[in-house]
Amino acid sequence: MRSHTRIIACCIASLILFIIPVAGTSISVAVDDGGKNYQAIVMVNNTDRYELIQPGMVGERIPLQAKNLTIRNETDNILVTPDRGILTFPKGNYTIGYEAPITSNTLQFLFTEPSNITVSLPHPYHIGNPLLTSIQPAGSTTNLINNTTMVSWDQVRSVELRYYDEGQEHLLYLFAQFWLIIAVVMLLPFFLSKKK
Repeated sequence: MRSHTRIIACCIASLILFIIPVAGTSISVAVDDGGKNYQAIVMVNNTDRYELIQPGMVGERIPLQAKNLTIRNETDNILVTPDRGILTFPKGNYTIGYEAPITSNTLQFLFTEPSNITVSLPHPYHIGNPLLTSIQPAGSTTNLINNTTMVSWDQVRSVELRYYDEGQEHLLYLFAQFWLIIAVVMLLPFFLSKKK
């Protein structure tokens, strides 16, 4: 009789595991029109903490200085103060919103578990020129929707995205033309001397 009770208890526990959502994170990031700040919306499931961290110069974990932090569960907003970038709350599903500054047109994120992330870049910001941009890790999906560039990653632990504006691209072309002119001026006497 006890073995039947154990089997029934195991079956019920298995069903409960399938019904309760597993821990997971989805992040949506929107760069503002000025390109100096971003707004993030993070959706976490079945968890009791979230870390607002960013990578430092040598990859160390640094608390993110987030502004306008809001945390909402299924029914209401809750008040949580980050402790060195760590948010703790009763286990459940939450939507976390915040704003943060962008340094040198580069977004960097670290996650404690594999996460899905989507970044939207408004016009005039671009990521098409490989000399001016960095997209890590590779394997991202890029779409252009209503003059906004959308970049997405699935199940990643870190993300780096460097973007540029049209002014930076024009400077790159001017720089390249300048060096091309110098190369022609320097090599022209050499080619003229060969013809004699």
